[in-house]
Amino acid sequence: MSMRTSSLVAGIAALTACAPESSAPEGIRIECALATDRAFISQCMLEDSGAGALTIHHPDNTFQRVRYDAATNVLVSADGAQLLVLDPDPSVGTLEFSIGAAKYRIEPRVLTASLP
Repeated sequence: MSMRTSSLVAGIAALTACAPESSAPEGIRIECALATDRAFISQCMLEDSGAGALTIHHPDNTFQRVRYDAATNVLVSADGAQLLVLDPDPSVGTLEFSIGAAKYRIEPRVLTASLP
């Protein structure tokens, strides 16, 4: 390896060692049952992305984007790749829906409250 190449490699290594770690998403913790899980666990984070857009962060750093329209009380998938399917049972007291294999539960008051 030439002197120039080794200096470049050392410089890149130093930059990555000093790079700040990404911080955890801010928001409200919600229950979710991801593809590998069977039970709902309070492990996902709901973040307000602005203008009715919400991002649901999973513990493995993946996420889903949804849109909530407070005027019509409608929640839909924002990415369009997979449909958001609402649970038709209103007796649960929470808004339950799925996107693909993942399932989510959100307290209705959370959608109308101001998220961090």
